[in-house]
Amino acid sequence: MRTMPFILAVLTTTAVTTCFGRLGDVKNSFPAPGKQVRGMARSGIRLFVIDYGSSTRIYRLSPATGSSYGSWTTSFSNKCSGLAFSEGGVLWVGCDGDGRVYKCKALTGSVYYRWDAGHEPYGVAPYCTGDGGIGTTAVFTSDSAPSLCWRHNMTNGSVLSSFGLANASTFDIAWDHRNKLIWKGYLPNVVYGYNTAGSVAASFTAPGHSPRGLAYYGQYLWVGCDTTDRIYQVHCPGDITSGVSPASFGEVKALFR
Repeated sequence: MRTMPFILAVLTTTAVTTCFGRLGDVKNSFPAPGKQVRGMARSGIRLFVIDYGSSTRIYRLSPATGSSYGSWTTSFSNKCSGLAFSEGGVLWVGCDGDGRVYKCKALTGSVYYRWDAGHEPYGVAPYCTGDGGIGTTAVFTSDSAPSLCWRHNMTNGSVLSSFGLANASTFDIAWDHRNKLIWKGYLPNVVYGYNTAGSVAASFTAPGHSPRGLAYYGQYLWVGCDTTDRIYQVHCPGDITSGVSPASFGEVKALFR
C-alpha cells in the first residue's frame, strides 16, 4: 500500500502528457493541397483550405490525413485569403480583391449573400462558443493596414467592436473559444494569441515558415505554412491564459515510500 502514491503520480503524468502537449508542439502534419496556403477553417469532420492563385480554390480535407473530399473555385473573386466555418454548413470567405466577405455553402460554394468589410479581410474567423463554429453570433475579420481585428454583424457586416493588433500581417486568423483568443501568424514563423483587448496573451514558434493559414478545433490549431507546402496540427491547450504552464500538469512533485 505504501507504493500507491508513486504509482498514481506516474499514471497521472503519463495520462496528461498523452492528452496535452505544450503550446505549439506538433502532433501531426501532411502536405497542403496546393502551393499557396491561405485561409483555413474547421467543421466537425473537415478542414477547409484556401489555395491562393490565379484561380483560387477551396478544398475539403480530412483534418487527420489531408485526404481531399472535393473542392470548388471562388468564382466571385480570385483573391481570397480569409476563411471561417459556422454551424449549418456555412463558410465565410474573406476576399482581399474586393474587400468583401461572402457567406457560402461549404459543400458547393454557392453564395447566400455578401457584405463589405470596410477593409481587406485577409483574416476571417467565427465568433463562436464551441468547436466547429457552434454558437456563432458574429464574424471576426482582420487586416494589416490598419492592423486591427473587427467583429461584424453576420447579416450586414456592420462593425460591433474592434481592437488593435500589435504586429501587422496579411495572414489568416483563428478564434480560440476556450482561451478567448484570436490567433494570427507573422513572418517569419511566429503565431501570437491576442485577447479581445488587443494584448498578446500567448505565442509560439510555428513549425514552418510563413504561417498564413490558421484553424482551431478541440484544443488544436491547424497551421498552414506556404513556404513548406505543409499543414501542421499543433497543440493549443485550453487553459494557457490561466497562468499555469500546460507542461506542468501531472508533474511529480514528491515521491512517497
